[in-house]
Amino acid sequence: MKMKYSGYKGKILRINLTTKKTSTMEITDEFARKYLGGNGFSARFIFDMVDPRIDAFDPTNVVSMMTGPFQGINIPTAGKYHMATKSPLTNGFFDSISGGHMGAEIKYAGYDGFLITGRSDKPVYIFVDDDNVEIRSAEKIWGRLTSETQEMIKEEIGDPKICVSAIGPAGENRVRYACVITEYRAAGRGGVGAVMGSKNLKAVAVRGSGTNEVADPEKFEEWMKWFNEEVKKVPALASGLPTYGTPVLVSSINNMFGAMGTRNHQTEFFEGWEGISGETLKKNYWDKDTACPACPIACSKVFSDKSGKWKGAISEGPEYETIYSLGSMCGISDAGAVIKADSLCDEYGLDTVSYGVVVAFMMECYQRRLISKKMTDGVEFKFGNDDAMVGFVEKTAKRIGFGDLMAEGTLRAARIIGGNSERFAIQVKGLEIPGHSARALRGMALGYATATRGGSHHDPRPTGEYAGASDRKAVEGKAAWVIGTMQMTTIGDSLVNCHFLERLLGFTLTQKYVDMINPVTGFGYTYNELVDVAERILDLERAFNVRTGIRRKDDTLPRRFLEEPIPEGPSKGMHTDEATLNRMLDEFYELKGWDKRTGIPTKEKLLRMGLEDVAVVLEKL
Repeated sequence: MKMKYSGYKGKILRINLTTKKTSTMEITDEFARKYLGGNGFSARFIFDMVDPRIDAFDPTNVVSMMTGPFQGINIPTAGKYHMATKSPLTNGFFDSISGGHMGAEIKYAGYDGFLITGRSDKPVYIFVDDDNVEIRSAEKIWGRLTSETQEMIKEEIGDPKICVSAIGPAGENRVRYACVITEYRAAGRGGVGAVMGSKNLKAVAVRGSGTNEVADPEKFEEWMKWFNEEVKKVPALASGLPTYGTPVLVSSINNMFGAMGTRNHQTEFFEGWEGISGETLKKNYWDKDTACPACPIACSKVFSDKSGKWKGAISEGPEYETIYSLGSMCGISDAGAVIKADSLCDEYGLDTVSYGVVVAFMMECYQRRLISKKMTDGVEFKFGNDDAMVGFVEKTAKRIGFGDLMAEGTLRAARIIGGNSERFAIQVKGLEIPGHSARALRGMALGYATATRGGSHHDPRPTGEYAGASDRKAVEGKAAWVIGTMQMTTIGDSLVNCHFLERLLGFTLTQKYVDMINPVTGFGYTYNELVDVAERILDLERAFNVRTGIRRKDDTLPRRFLEEPIPEGPSKGMHTDEATLNRMLDEFYELKGWDKRTGIPTKEKLLRMGLEDVAVVLEKL
């Protein structure tokens, strides 16, 4: 059935790996308008299809690969696709965004997304070629690195341009933070790759011959003209990111804010920052710029070590988050080591943020004599030991020796190690925290604590606080600010659009997002309607997590952040103590329409969002 709204194909492909059967389900106009795409579609499908009590590696778990209305129309910053599942790391709803051509190819093949369930008895990959869907043997490529996997599938199909999303050995071995790689871009966080591995699913390959359309071509062209003119006026988008990529953040976050986690957040000022700065990478390591499809910003860079200890190391990246996790968090200032480990993580299919934070956590455990060389396979796990950081990528991916414990993530590892190590396990709800300080930025303190995914900077956003749009030290009004940023990221993830647009369209949800969406879809949204779409999706995610046992008590931060002020630098003395966090939480829940005592969305809020069935489910709790 053809939809009246544009940007959609009107159907989802369902693939059961146990039965090897495929089918399609209809997407209605009402559903599209209510949930928008990407994040919204996945949240609804996973709430409906996944029993929250199951283990993430249960065959009935779902891997969702979704698009939004923007994929396949060459809109800037929308060269992405969306993945979601019940996370083996957080045990809750989790979604992750990746760049590459996959989103456009899914649209061109005639679908708005895929829902993959079951478990194959042998390794397989899925090949979608328009209406033809095959489940092919992957036994010859099982155990291969992600780049090898993509090339071997392209050779087997006989098409070098086909798009392939693949896991590496980390996913096969169910490392809890294994990622999915598409053209050296990662659906990086939360362990989606591990869930694919548990299903014996090595890869998904897609080729399509169709197109995608917009509702109002004339208004869309007007918007594109506006974008192309206005983006040149935003320094970060016109020069900073195009020139240096996200490593440009190293200098400002470390030196201006003193907010760059160092040696497992024992401090937040890294004295070796210059060795891993954007300026140094550009001057000494840069090879070329790359970009997601149709994106004029070209923030991705290929870097290589040309003469140092790690000569020959080359990677598309590292991004800022990776420089933080593999660099300052581990006390490492050699950009060559960071490039080498970044490349290995991509090849083995590991989330670089979680891996680096796990290494830093283990280094502090070693420093405190909670673990010994006997446990670490004879390696001195000291801060600054780049050989240890680089060398344990493969061991972690293959769960060899000490790597088996590292594969569990910081929270589970801390509970095994004991000795009060959980207080300095830098995670929220099991997800390792990225490179934006919960002590120097009040919004990130509240945002991490309440985020669906936990320690993610793509639920709340730090950018507005860095830019001064919200006072990073303020408590009053911070809940409203954080909610606004979460509404913005939720809409962005449902469009499957890059969050860098926030510098142009707004750090919180604004009318400018409405003006971007309506010419494409024909929805005719008002601003308030778009806010409701975001809130509906966020409440649905929270409802799923509530069913897994998440309550207000889980909306918290590591004890280090609650009890230990930053010891030095521009943010010396800053932290958010438990009493302050609770004040912000009370205001957050009240504004959200969540119960202050439990953190559960109220029946009244769910009914207002049109989630009557969800209200019935939660009432039974």
